[in-house]
Amino acid sequence: MEFEAFLFDLDGTLIDSLEDIALACNKTLQDLNMPQRQKEEIRKHIGSGAYELFRGLLEDEALIPKAVEIFKDYYAKSPIAYTKLFNGTIEVLELLKAKNKKMVVISNKPLELSIIILKALNVDKYFEDIVGPETYKERKPSAVPILKALEKLNISPSQAVVIGDTHADIESAKNANSYSALASWGYVKLKDVKPDFILDNIYDIKTFL
Repeated sequence: MEFEAFLFDLDGTLIDSLEDIALACNKTLQDLNMPQRQKEEIRKHIGSGAYELFRGLLEDEALIPKAVEIFKDYYAKSPIAYTKLFNGTIEVLELLKAKNKKMVVISNKPLELSIIILKALNVDKYFEDIVGPETYKERKPSAVPILKALEKLNISPSQAVVIGDTHADIESAKNANSYSALASWGYVKLKDVKPDFILDNIYDIKTFL
């Protein structure tokens, strides 16, 4: 099946950011006098924003707002110390660009950080737009970021595929009546939702051309 627009999640789809997120997370827990967590445990809670990250790590929900504030400060100071693109990402982005496909990043990460990371990794140039939760005052799994991004591109939802590694990505695609593809190399969290396609690696995106 061929698509005109490719809407990418960021963390766990284009970039492996686990190391930097885990470092900021554990510094936060340390400040709160809470036990630090293994990277693999933190990994399970990445994908739906900082609030959900700490909802998964803290038993006391009253601590979550403070934890999020501390975390964002630590993470903003060092978002790309260890973060890297997944293998094959640039090759696939180059191919999509050569085929005149439209590409957008839609992430629940704060927009400013997404832009910093994409620029630092020298891949911001591939995307028509970069969308964060502040852009349209909605975050995935809302359909709004997808629908607004596609409206700007003048592309219908049925001509677009949302590529991401969590239920937030898959649900947002379904809510927008777009197609969804699971990036199974990422921080996979699906709940009960089922994607239209499962990608074993980023090169599988070639099957959409």
